[in-house]
Amino acid sequence: MRFCSLSSCSYANSVVIQDNHTCILVDCGLRKRDIKPFLNHVGMTVKDIDAVLVTHCHIDHTYGLNYILAEKEVPIYSTSGVLKELNINYQFKRVPKLLTLQMEQLEFIDTLQVTPFKLSHDVQTVGFLISDGNESLGYLTDTGYVPEQCLEAFQSVNYLYIESNHDVVMYQNSSKPYYVKRRNLGPNGHLSNNQCSQALVDLRLAQCSLVTLAHLSEEDNEPELALRTAKANLMKDIQLVAAPPRKPGEWSNVTLKKR
Repeated sequence: MRFCSLSSCSYANSVVIQDNHTCILVDCGLRKRDIKPFLNHVGMTVKDIDAVLVTHCHIDHTYGLNYILAEKEVPIYSTSGVLKELNINYQFKRVPKLLTLQMEQLEFIDTLQVTPFKLSHDVQTVGFLISDGNESLGYLTDTGYVPEQCLEAFQSVNYLYIESNHDVVMYQNSSKPYYVKRRNLGPNGHLSNNQCSQALVDLRLAQCSLVTLAHLSEEDNEPELALRTAKANLMKDIQLVAAPPRKPGEWSNVTLKKR
């Protein structure tokens, strides 16, 4: 199993996860002009995508769904709560095939195993545990804290894709309105660098080979700062990278070969 971030920031979020038989896109916040070039950059086309997982209905995670569906009628998976909000807030140009996942229950999407976990955001949001039967990936972004269920379920993951959204001091000193700061710094907001670092301690990650820091704020964080904060609490034999904003990153197997 391998994965690759296509974009990771408040502008657009999308990640490709695949094994030898199945290719899943987690979220698609990409603009129309970006979808084909970004997929081509990592050696793929829309036709390769077998399914889309949606974490929540915010536009930076759903903007490009219509463009994907115009190229291929792929099914969209999430929990009933997320799909309900998606139907209300997103204007589909054609009726999509929406398939419901049960919270904390494993479901097969072709050869990949997917288990959703409830997160804490200002809309219905889920993270995912995804496995090909041999390796597993924990996907954890857009949450104000890491729920206990995730801390337990993600202990043995081989890969972790985790939010490290902001530096608290930078965020507090930003020009954002008070209500935005209160929301994003609260329990229904986004993980800070320090919260992410603490989660790495709590998760233990005894079998993990790669941690990717995701959804970094372009205004209230710096990749070097996020990496340094996370590295302080990460075992030395675990590879650590930050997903780039607004462009594709490397495939996980390519990153690991550079160790």
